[in-house]
Amino acid sequence: MTMLSRDSNPLFNGNRLKLGAFAFNGESTARTLAPERFRLSWPNSLDVAEQAERLGFEVLVPFARFRSTVSAKHHSAVVYENFTWSAAMAATRSTCIMSTVHVTNVHPVLAAKAVATIDHISGGKFALNIVCGWFKEEAEMFGVTFLDHAGRYAYADEWITAMKRLWAEEDEFDFIGKYVQVKGGVSQPKPIQKPFPPLMNAGSSPEGREFVAKHCDIAFVRGDSEALMRTEAEAYRRTARVKYGRELQVWAPCSVILGDTQKDAERILDHYADHADEEYLKSYFQYGKWDGGQSEAERRAAVRKYASTGNGLPLIGDAATIADRMLRAAEAGIDGFLLTWVDFQNGVRRFGAEVLPLLEKAGVRAPVA
Repeated sequence: MTMLSRDSNPLFNGNRLKLGAFAFNGESTARTLAPERFRLSWPNSLDVAEQAERLGFEVLVPFARFRSTVSAKHHSAVVYENFTWSAAMAATRSTCIMSTVHVTNVHPVLAAKAVATIDHISGGKFALNIVCGWFKEEAEMFGVTFLDHAGRYAYADEWITAMKRLWAEEDEFDFIGKYVQVKGGVSQPKPIQKPFPPLMNAGSSPEGREFVAKHCDIAFVRGDSEALMRTEAEAYRRTARVKYGRELQVWAPCSVILGDTQKDAERILDHYADHADEEYLKSYFQYGKWDGGQSEAERRAAVRKYASTGNGLPLIGDAATIADRMLRAAEAGIDGFLLTWVDFQNGVRRFGAEVLPLLEKAGVRAPVA
């Protein structure tokens, strides 16, 4: 079995600004019922992956969801299982595949085996996005006691520590933690990336920042301004360097609305808001502890922001405006973006035709051969 350096993984290539397509293994990223929204099918998912690969995107990232925050029949419940999806994609793609996993829902012995398997399928181009959990009803569906925030990160620390031992040790071992128990633990084959595939986490709390600095290679930060992203990126890197002598990449999520002009992009945003999935937005605001504001204007602004996902840095405008904002974020310390669209298939195509050449001209991405 040939072991590979992580340098073989596209996440560590020479592009100053890296790109990924995020969460197109399901229908729950957009909170709009606009008729052009992405509909889940394997051909549609594969189409997005093929386009992203052709454009030179470094990574494809599925999310993990086993139930809707709305209802069993709501379209946001329609999601392909993340490890299975990742294995199928990894068999035919040259991009990195980064599966998401909720640590409380998957035992580390199973996760260690799944990660190693997909690392082999991908030829050493796999990574893992670790989520510590926020969805109480989903955890309870798995028969898991839902812990408080600090408890979930303590659980994750034990979980990934056991995983790393499963990936590294040849002999059986016992791991008996407060939350995670592995008796006679062993896992073969080992991942082919050494010491193990890259890890990402999106924790923004002190506990989350500590977890990323200690265990991960990529911090996933959520900020809606370049100034906030700079602050977050500097805090993550400082903790990793000072406490653990480690270097991190910092990535961010972005929802993209590309128009012919700024006015046209705003028109598209209004179109998504006019078709807002009110039931879905209500559940989103409930989980986000948002009270709905004090006026109709505040409510409309919130619907307008979140109908097209609204997570992370909004990339709304013409191609030049979007490219400029991405470049300013890169200057603020962002190494990569995970991008989403309401209409993934047409969105990726247009981004590749109009925005990507501007990023290449700016020197932050090499032209695709």
